[in-house]
Amino acid sequence: MSAREAVVREFAPGELVCRQGAQANRAFILRAGSLRSSVVPEKVLTEADDARLRRGHDVNLYTEAGAILELEGGLTGHYLTSLIAGETTIVAEFPVDTRAVMSMIQEAPAFGLSLARSLARRMVAANKSLGGAQRLASRFLRDFQGLCTDFYNLVQRIGDDAEGEDDVLQVLSAAKRSWSYGNGEVGGAELTKNTRVIMARVVDDRNMVGKQHRLKAGDLLCRRGDPGYSVYLLVSGRLSVRIGSEQYGVVRPGETVGEIGVLLGDEEPKRIADIQADEPSVVGVIPSDQFPKLVMEQPKLLINLCRLMCLRVKSFEQLAGESEDALRAVAARYVGEDATFLEDVEKLREQLEMLAGEHDLPLEGEVEALNAMGERWLARREELNEKLPAETS
Repeated sequence: MSAREAVVREFAPGELVCRQGAQANRAFILRAGSLRSSVVPEKVLTEADDARLRRGHDVNLYTEAGAILELEGGLTGHYLTSLIAGETTIVAEFPVDTRAVMSMIQEAPAFGLSLARSLARRMVAANKSLGGAQRLASRFLRDFQGLCTDFYNLVQRIGDDAEGEDDVLQVLSAAKRSWSYGNGEVGGAELTKNTRVIMARVVDDRNMVGKQHRLKAGDLLCRRGDPGYSVYLLVSGRLSVRIGSEQYGVVRPGETVGEIGVLLGDEEPKRIADIQADEPSVVGVIPSDQFPKLVMEQPKLLINLCRLMCLRVKSFEQLAGESEDALRAVAARYVGEDATFLEDVEKLREQLEMLAGEHDLPLEGEVEALNAMGERWLARREELNEKLPAETS
């Protein structure tokens, strides 16, 4: 960031500094005054005028001179929130884009770690602001998005194993144009794939010997209430997040558990749920005192972590902006006419069964995985539909 590239501007009270969803080509340094950030539901974002953006759900209020804002937008390509001047406010703007922010993290990992801590604070604040209906919507959102991620990962895995099988690659080419694959991709599946590759190298390094767990199906990685002095990164397998008998989420390869408490340096961080292996799994274990060092030595890992956290921040803040309509917003996205998950799964399943029969290809496991995805989607869709009347009565 060059001082010569910065432009100092003054904003009147209520004036928009940046618009949610717009291309993030600049970041901002607060020089004097105050800025508030707000979000509106994505369903109204396209047609929202300045007045509607000002009436959005307040996310944060920035008053500290020197605060750097909307670098997160640089990582995602679009502003996550609108910034609005709370009074006469002076801001220094400087050009930024995804490549620039990634280069800044690569060249100055301490800056990247600071950005990760800032994102962790936003995640905690956004999560705390969710009401009961919004928390329920968050669970459904994670489930549906996770199934899209599973579809994406399955297509990628089949492609990796195809080894020049043109008929298989042609079928996968069609699957990659589907709604389900696209939702998996934008949900961070490619980022977690890259993170898994980096972490696999790290846990095999001599410095990480003994700092990994190999779990059998049913094994507990940690229990609710355990001290949270480590970050876990799933290298392979699948983990469930459970509180009592209820499943609250799934951890997929490349995803982390426990990074928020470590980043924020809680005095006595505690695990808030049981983490259990659904299948044989390998987990990289990073002690809290070594986590900053590791991510600073592996800036690509830090970049991926920041980008994944941006996606989570956006998800939480959008749910907060939906107010009591959060559950219906999730239904519109994943149960509406545009959601073709079941059709995408069925089409790919039929194509794989045909290829297996015609060419004697070993695709039984993939077909079973698709059947299981469809069954889980149907079950969650039915459960969501049962909840909707209670939310609107």
